[in-house]
Amino acid sequence: MFFSKDCSLCRPHLNCMTPCAKLNCPIRHLRKIMYYLDSAIHTLDICLYFFTFSELAEAVIRAKNRNVVVRIILEDSMTHSDRSQLMNFYKEGIKPVFKQLDFLVHHKFVIIDNNILLTGSINWTKSAFFGNFENVLVTNESAIVKPFVHEFERILTMLTAIETNSENLITH
Repeated sequence: MFFSKDCSLCRPHLNCMTPCAKLNCPIRHLRKIMYYLDSAIHTLDICLYFFTFSELAEAVIRAKNRNVVVRIILEDSMTHSDRSQLMNFYKEGIKPVFKQLDFLVHHKFVIIDNNILLTGSINWTKSAFFGNFENVLVTNESAIVKPFVHEFERILTMLTAIETNSENLITH
């Protein structure tokens, strides 16, 4: 899926979620991404630099409400944005992991049931979907998906260890 500055022309029909005739209509791509999120049965692992797109957050919340295990890693500096979906996730019982680090968590990938990978340049923001030159690749090719599964677990383990160490320092 490719996005471009021409995608801004489709932004007015976001509310109705009806794609136009353009082959690269971002609404069509967005509906595909939401379809994949809605197909999650067991797990939904998300690692994103910036997440402000409410319609995609709603799909993540729907997954959690279907008893899908939802784990989210976000870049700490981006969670302070007024448009971050962080509070919506907390309200729904989803606790994203993020820590202030000396480096960025700049990844943009989602793993569905350890089997489907969505990755590319796109942050999950409306401006990325409706105006930037961006891309999203979707694959179920195991040789591509598995390294992302390992990367997600590696980062989650690292961030969780930092949190545990911080809590231990406070209590001792």
